[in-house]
Amino acid sequence: MLLLGVSGIYNIILANSKPVDFILQVHVDPPPPCSVTGSSVDFQTVNINDINGSNYRKDAGYTLSCPDRKADDLRMQLRGNTTTINGEKVVDVGGPGFGIRIENADNNSLFSIGENNWTPFNITSQPKLNAVPVKQSGAQLSGADFSGSLTMVVDYQ
Repeated sequence: MLLLGVSGIYNIILANSKPVDFILQVHVDPPPPCSVTGSSVDFQTVNINDINGSNYRKDAGYTLSCPDRKADDLRMQLRGNTTTINGEKVVDVGGPGFGIRIENADNNSLFSIGENNWTPFNITSQPKLNAVPVKQSGAQLSGADFSGSLTMVVDYQ
């Protein structure tokens, strides 16, 4: 019975309404046309016993060029295989208990990695990044070559 009453009100409202033309225009900008060059970080020889999260810190320099961008406010994302070392998501380099921490060079804070992590920036002040080897507390590492990689994604904010 209640349903019929609501239905009747609905019909009354519709009877007193009039159609209105509504035009929606959407313009979707493609991602900014950027190119990234650089960064290959070579740690050379690392002493296992000296890995402490600050030794062997290296500049992970890159060059980001977006000459035909439509705006200066961009955002950056780093994607790649990760592992968790001491509660932080770091680059997985294939060794258990070992990884590469990506940091904001300004204050050595963790730079978030992953598809849900965007860092806003202006093209005139791009994030400066460092890379530093880290090991899990108490981990016993053995000597080996290691490598890891990340993909940088840049988009408009």
